[in-house]
Amino acid sequence: MKLAILHDDFSISGGGEKLVALLAKGLREKGIKTDIITFDISEDTKKIIPKEVKIETIIDKKIRYCNDAIKRCLFSGLHLADKYDFFIFSGHASLSAAENNKPNILYAHNVLEPEPVAGPKRERARQEEIPAIFSRFRDLAVRLLKKALPYRVVNIMKWLRFLLTNRSNKILIKNKKKKSILLSHVKHIKTERQNLNDIAKIMTNSDNVKNKIKNRYNREATVVYPPIETSKFKYKKHKDYWISVSRIVPLKRIELQVKAFFRLPGEKLYIIGHHENRESVRALKKIKTPNIIFLGTISEEELIRRLSECKGFIFTAKDEDFGMSPVEAMASGKPVIAPNEGGCKETIVNNETGVLIDDINPDKIIHAIRKINKELKQNPDKYRDACVEQAKKFDIEIFINSVIGEIGKKE
Repeated sequence: MKLAILHDDFSISGGGEKLVALLAKGLREKGIKTDIITFDISEDTKKIIPKEVKIETIIDKKIRYCNDAIKRCLFSGLHLADKYDFFIFSGHASLSAAENNKPNILYAHNVLEPEPVAGPKRERARQEEIPAIFSRFRDLAVRLLKKALPYRVVNIMKWLRFLLTNRSNKILIKNKKKKSILLSHVKHIKTERQNLNDIAKIMTNSDNVKNKIKNRYNREATVVYPPIETSKFKYKKHKDYWISVSRIVPLKRIELQVKAFFRLPGEKLYIIGHHENRESVRALKKIKTPNIIFLGTISEEELIRRLSECKGFIFTAKDEDFGMSPVEAMASGKPVIAPNEGGCKETIVNNETGVLIDDINPDKIIHAIRKINKELKQNPDKYRDACVEQAKKFDIEIFINSVIGEIGKKE
């Protein structure tokens, strides 16, 4: 069997990207020739991808501005059924290729925010919207040109709206040299709900997301927990620091960690992860304190070493869909401090493999840190065995076998 995994984008490194890379590696080891097809890939992301995994990108370097709408257009133009026997979709933009690439399965990492309720007013409003590709420049363009070229601006706006929203028109963008670039022959970009009609089965990463899929789309999903290479992680005697691993974006609520450790000058925190949101990083770094160190994206080898020697793991993401990094910390025998919500409720056992906090805030994080410090002082190995055993429930071998089982099931 030849299989392709279509993933939105490897420009950033996170749990979804790691899952896709491990899935491709695991399927190859089981004798299934597997490739990854994605929009783009960054040097940072390459650090987390196994060397044997082949990745192809579909980005068009001639396009100056690329966003979700462009990604969907590029994916919708893929016709790979003559090259592959099966397709696994990962992400939202890649779903635009589902119509032309079957048989398939979706691995749903999360669920998008609900769309506005459809109706006559909503439909009229949609027709008047300027697409996402132009919206970020619309206000600036109007301010700069409205006074000087009032009539021409109106015509430009109408022309762009027609090109980018007309359902019967090809989707075009112009580059610096004013050469038209054909992005896709699709008549229009389908909605998420429409794309799901072309997906045969859905797998997802937790009961948390499974319930959201049922409520949002009235579709059933099979829970296949994300893969953790538990055998790679080691336990060592802890040193004097804590670890946090996540993308730096508002939903991860890193500010709660920073505020807590600002008030704990005797405790050191290493924050590891892609600096996806620069404004968030700048705001966090304004709280100048020498005991909080931002490491950015690091290699897998360095991550394994730092996890093995940390006191524990701090996790603050809001309603996390699953959360691979806390399980990796447990695989290293380290306790996790996390919010009592989302996927954390399915992975962390309160007071056995860490501390789950209701309505998490800096005060409660400080209290949990002091609690674990006291316990580790009395017994440095207190959490070790329970954490390692809990992590084994999410081992990569279980994940790969479950995915292969879903591929082989008949509808």
